[in-house]
Amino acid sequence: MQRQLSLFHGDTQDFGHLAGLVPTIRAAMNRAAGADEAGRKLLVDRINSIAASAGIRLTSGNVKAISKDTLDKWLAPGDRDHTPSILAIVVFCAATGSHEPLQVLLKALGFDVMTTEDRRLRDYGRACLTERAARKRKKALEESI
Repeated sequence: MQRQLSLFHGDTQDFGHLAGLVPTIRAAMNRAAGADEAGRKLLVDRINSIAASAGIRLTSGNVKAISKDTLDKWLAPGDRDHTPSILAIVVFCAATGSHEPLQVLLKALGFDVMTTEDRRLRDYGRACLTERAARKRKKALEESI
């Protein structure tokens, strides 16, 4: 009799690599945000505009937009109380055009971000493999004639 695996099969793994996840995401967000204070103020406006367009709240409570102070807290390396939500990270990535913070999060789960160029190269590789398999089938058919 086979035992059905649980959804959390393998949950005895070591998840110690997750301990540094938030600081690593914050570091990636800092790189994407840049050091220029004026640029960060504009970034807050872009984040709020994207969130409003999508109907997404990035903070709890009645606040509909984030402030520059909130962004600074999200980006502060040592802050443990103001961790950005997943939605906030996604909106941040959309606002900055950088996928690095999201890539850090996905890599912690064993995934990676695939760019448009990566997809194009993957599709080319698949086409090459399909073509090679078709040539083998054709050769086998020719030999049987």
